[in-house]
Amino acid sequence: MALSEKTNLKLEDISISEEYEKLVPPLPAKEYNQLKSSIRTNGLYLPIIINEKGTILDGHHRHRICNELQIQGKYKVKKFESKLLEKKFVILVNLDRRQLNDFQRAELAIPLLEIETELAKERKEKGTLAPFGAKGKATEKVSKHTGVSTRTLERVKKIIEKAPEELKEKARRGEKSINKTYQEIIKQEKKQKRQDSLKQIQVNLPESVQLFNKPFQELGIKNNSISLIFTDPPYTENCLYLYDDLAKQAARVLRDGGSLLCYSPHYALDRIITMMKKYGLKYQWPMAIIHSGPKASQHGPRVFVGYKPMLWFVKGKYEGEYMQDTVTSEFQGKELHKWAQSTVESDYYIEKLTIENEIVYDPFLGQGTFGISAVKKKRQFIGAEINSEHFQTAQKLLSISGDTKNE
Repeated sequence: MALSEKTNLKLEDISISEEYEKLVPPLPAKEYNQLKSSIRTNGLYLPIIINEKGTILDGHHRHRICNELQIQGKYKVKKFESKLLEKKFVILVNLDRRQLNDFQRAELAIPLLEIETELAKERKEKGTLAPFGAKGKATEKVSKHTGVSTRTLERVKKIIEKAPEELKEKARRGEKSINKTYQEIIKQEKKQKRQDSLKQIQVNLPESVQLFNKPFQELGIKNNSISLIFTDPPYTENCLYLYDDLAKQAARVLRDGGSLLCYSPHYALDRIITMMKKYGLKYQWPMAIIHSGPKASQHGPRVFVGYKPMLWFVKGKYEGEYMQDTVTSEFQGKELHKWAQSTVESDYYIEKLTIENEIVYDPFLGQGTFGISAVKKKRQFIGAEINSEHFQTAQKLLSISGDTKNE
């Protein structure tokens, strides 16, 4: 590589490579304006580096400012033995000169890794020795030079390949961490994979299952026919009235001694208990479903939530067996439904509170998690869901559970 100065070049003699320009992280507006003010006052301090054809290798922002101010730039020509070495220089000069976050450094490291791999391949084909300091695996060398771990490199590579541009921009600006961006992509991939597999499944519900794509209030369920209502209503303030509707229906359809178990939001436990009692249901006991996956934080009371409340109500008198009031759930992902629950607790309580062939009812079906438990435990099941997409998912998942049960 050689460096020589050229002072007789005009702005129109200089060209910009779109490929190289994309490698230059944009300056924040404040820094750009500071640089522009400095050039206006003191002239161009650092020369703009170009190749023999006049293509800018380093100094894209300075060149743009010279254009805006209509002043003569200073140029130095740098010669390279190959296009790969020229591109490598463009990347390295940006890595060395700029204050970049981890995502921006990794984004520059990825093409650098491709270059190092190609250079190593060329050396092997020519039988030449690697230059001093160039030995070792390409990934390790690039990681060491850029200060970005190999794990981060792999995650950023996936983000660049899979993430929508809006998500990538948030990572570039540091508004979203690499890990959170990566996890969002993985979650979306899992969801897509499950959706694709569900498309191949024909709906063939077990005879013991009845599903309805309508509001649960409209179901004509026979009085005193349900042994257990096991459900997870919406938690938002504007949906709390649904607990009142649920209590009214439960008082009618539960058999004597039958139970209602419903997940409930922490902030409204007292109100929900009052609603249930209003219709004659007996408040039996609070259950705690212990989280095993990610824990949410509640900013108002300033707590990390480690469990989910489940309230137990009984119609009449409960005369069944003793039960645990805590169950440790298993995080099973929420790819198809953001409110999806684990089957661990539904398996346990359905088995404890019902016997084979009794009816379990879920008026907030979602993707059918509790119905899967009911089928597994050889109970009859009724489910209602107003969201058509979730209803179709539940139909297919319960069709699979029926096939599994009969194997």
